[in-house]
Amino acid sequence: MVTRQPKGPSSVAPRPVPIPARQQHGFQGATPFHSSAQQQFSASPQDDRVLAMGGRPPERRPGAQHLHSLGSSTDLIQDQHVLLDPATPATPKHAAAAAELTTGYGARVLKRHMDAVLKVFATHSRPNYELPWQRRQQAHSKSTGFAVAGGRGERWILTNAHSVSYATQVQLKRRGDDEKWAARVLAVGTECDVALLTVDEDGFWEGLHPIALSAETPALQAAVAVLGYPIGGDSLAISAGVVSRVQMTHYSHGCMSLLAVQTDAAINSGNSGGPVMSAAHGECVGIAFQSLTGDTSNIGYVIPTSVVRHFLEDYRRSGSYTGFPSLNVVWQEMESRTLRAACGMRPGQRGVLVRSVCEAADEARALRRDDVILAIDDVEVGNDGTVPFRHGERVDLRSLITSRFVGDVATLRVLRDGSELRAQVRLSPYQFLVPPHLGEGRPPYLVVGGLVFIALSDPFLEQRYGKVSAAPVRLMHKSYLGVKRSPAEQCVLLSAVLASPATLGYDGAASGLRDSPVAAFNGQDVTSLPQLARLVAACDAPTMRFDLEGGGRLVVLDAQLARSATPRVLEDHSIAAEASPDILAAMREVEVRERKKSEAEEGGLSRGGGIEAVRGQLEAVACADADGRAPNNASGPPRSI
Repeated sequence: MVTRQPKGPSSVAPRPVPIPARQQHGFQGATPFHSSAQQQFSASPQDDRVLAMGGRPPERRPGAQHLHSLGSSTDLIQDQHVLLDPATPATPKHAAAAAELTTGYGARVLKRHMDAVLKVFATHSRPNYELPWQRRQQAHSKSTGFAVAGGRGERWILTNAHSVSYATQVQLKRRGDDEKWAARVLAVGTECDVALLTVDEDGFWEGLHPIALSAETPALQAAVAVLGYPIGGDSLAISAGVVSRVQMTHYSHGCMSLLAVQTDAAINSGNSGGPVMSAAHGECVGIAFQSLTGDTSNIGYVIPTSVVRHFLEDYRRSGSYTGFPSLNVVWQEMESRTLRAACGMRPGQRGVLVRSVCEAADEARALRRDDVILAIDDVEVGNDGTVPFRHGERVDLRSLITSRFVGDVATLRVLRDGSELRAQVRLSPYQFLVPPHLGEGRPPYLVVGGLVFIALSDPFLEQRYGKVSAAPVRLMHKSYLGVKRSPAEQCVLLSAVLASPATLGYDGAASGLRDSPVAAFNGQDVTSLPQLARLVAACDAPTMRFDLEGGGRLVVLDAQLARSATPRVLEDHSIAAEASPDILAAMREVEVRERKKSEAEEGGLSRGGGIEAVRGQLEAVACADADGRAPNNASGPPRSI
């Protein structure tokens, strides 16, 4: 298990509606989350919060796996392949929960669907963020999944995203079976920690009864059962408990806050991805995915079916996972009467105060600083930033936004300068300058004569420094407080200086140059790694000048020497290509443009030929393999730089 503190100070008044990890208010400095897949990894450095993402697996910390099952009856369901750990004496409410599971309709349905609960075996090959052309040592994990009734005859299996993150192989085993079946990953939702799998072989599905997803979020004190294959044995295990709370919760794997169900049923390592069943009607009310560790016990978290259905509908609509939208603003509560009066609010008006708006998002067109958001889609917002949920319950206003889809339009009722107006905003994911994860993507890189450039990300900082808060202040500031000015903007970092004839004189000062943000190249501001690659590829000056932030250091390379030295650097360090595939594509754009211009000037290129040349180049890039090598039928590697 890997833990780290949520980004940002714990007492900041303004907070963003999506609550990115860097400005989260929940669980600050308290007990860390534990993502519950059984991971066969060595221990990793500890921090204050679990982050089972981007190549850093959960740490096996003593005590983290000693949560007790809350059931009390060893004959909860009479089956030789079902275990119930009677580790904790039953309280009256747990005895009642166990009784519901052993009698009535829910018990019959539960027993019928136990064969749909599967054991998941995954082999992971995560990126090496410090050496982005490499992958880290192969690792293995065991978790739980289950066949789900999609409603349209789909052969779908659900599990957690962290259970199959960067998986090169996934296998499933049915209850009571000795055979493993190869599974295929259809989609991975990093933010919601849900993954969708399937098995292509017909034999796997014989006699399998998919589990139906409940249409409702379970009520407080509703009896539930967690099914899965937790650590401590190979048989299916069931733990009973009740629903303790329903609220917006930080999802440790994806660094986003979404609706979650808290339960006192035991959720241990290996339970990840398992169904949480209603004792009353036998339907699945959610997916087990994380728990609190430390001084607490029996606090587990469940992804509710509303979030799961959002993930599945997103996949149906687009054929892939597009994410959950956020409102790209920083806002603050307005519980002070004096503050409300100063902002021109009348008695009885409620809302939250906008403190800043992300320039890279559509919100910048519709909202301004000091606007007051009174309602979202005609649902009134409270002064504390909450909205009505169920009778007697309120949840964070972010739940209204995350229940929509990327690209949807939300209507906001806003108070501006004493007058009410309606503003429409096209929703998009939160625009992080420094992303908290890369989803399932590979980290981009660019090698120029021995200088290694990357796009800064939290996984890089965690691998380099152990946790984001241990990074240099200039990088920590960009991670916590960096703001995008355009959708494509990135923080470009000089991450390493590899010895070469071109870097002679800089390699000795590598400790001073390493991990410096790049401000400009040959006098032009650098806004992203693809843009820097284009500038380098198009450079016809005798020198390459890199202006760095953090002390204003300057690196100047001889352009011709840098280009000639790059192939030797790649060979010496076993680097497959001078850039990652996406960056190579940006460089090829420059080459194609220069070639078209040159041939057009010579008068030897027809318009149709130019189009075919561009198409051929783009197809070659698209066919590049994961290591960045050009395919055999490509027109050759890009020009060395």
